[in-house]
Amino acid sequence: MSDVLSLVLSRARLESFITCAFDLGGAWTVEFPSADALRFKFITRGECWLTVEGDEGRLHRLGAGDCFLVSPGRSFILSKEQAFSKKERAEELATTRRDDRVIVHGGGGDTVSVGAVFRFHGHFANVVLDSIPPVILIPAHLDQAAILRWSLDRFAAEHNGAKAGRALMMGYLAPIILLQTLRIHLGSTTGERSWLAALSHPKLSKAIEVIHGEHGKHWTLHGLAAVAGMSRASFAAKFREFMGITPIEYVNNWRMQIACDLLRQGDLGIAEVSNSVGYESESAFSAAFKRSIGIRPGQFQKSLKSRMGDLMAINTSAETVAV
Repeated sequence: MSDVLSLVLSRARLESFITCAFDLGGAWTVEFPSADALRFKFITRGECWLTVEGDEGRLHRLGAGDCFLVSPGRSFILSKEQAFSKKERAEELATTRRDDRVIVHGGGGDTVSVGAVFRFHGHFANVVLDSIPPVILIPAHLDQAAILRWSLDRFAAEHNGAKAGRALMMGYLAPIILLQTLRIHLGSTTGERSWLAALSHPKLSKAIEVIHGEHGKHWTLHGLAAVAGMSRASFAAKFREFMGITPIEYVNNWRMQIACDLLRQGDLGIAEVSNSVGYESESAFSAAFKRSIGIRPGQFQKSLKSRMGDLMAINTSAETVAV
């Protein structure tokens, strides 16, 4: 069957950027502003407290070897003590106390973290991003994190080292770390209602797999319910409970993602793209495309000519960003 997570992440044209390390000392509290990206941090030394916007005010104790992923649009705070001291803004520290790849504050030597930023592009990206909770915590002692631990240790070693190919190595390790983090979370979504949780649902996952694996087929509610082994009413209700949209809306969203990718590649004409994503007529496809994307397929193709940089499927950037 289809590997839905891989299919979706590859279509979402993942970009990864390495962030500066933070080396913090003394009584410190650092606030990281909200961003339109996933942000990952790995604590390589020391201990601290974490609180994330939208996480119901929870305080999380972190130690060396722990890591976390914060969903887009949320600020978060790292602090030496449970009771916050005067807050420093991460982006201000980045401009005033940056030493090469490391931001040192308060003399350093207490708590050190390294990290990465991940951005998705494309029509289907929000389906993935909206399914991620405010924060995913991966404690160092978690049995499932054994494989992730190797990647994290290698990532930290590359960040702190100066070997040839360091930036490229980190650029490829970062997406692997993201995928491993999502895999671990996928195995602990009991009771959660989201796209990620649906991938592990014994019945919904069957329908989701065929939607992604056979996007050119004319799927109906009846056909998808049969694949899932459920009645139409039960399937429709359960699907909406997890996804927030109907099965057919989900089918159309995925088809539009495929259509955008095919138009971006430029190898097929609009009629051929229409046929490949399951539409019997070009006019029906064009109308559906405009409803979903906001412009006609032809206009979409023309708009791509001024954005040639978007053609790369995965950008493993060597660039280091501040926070």
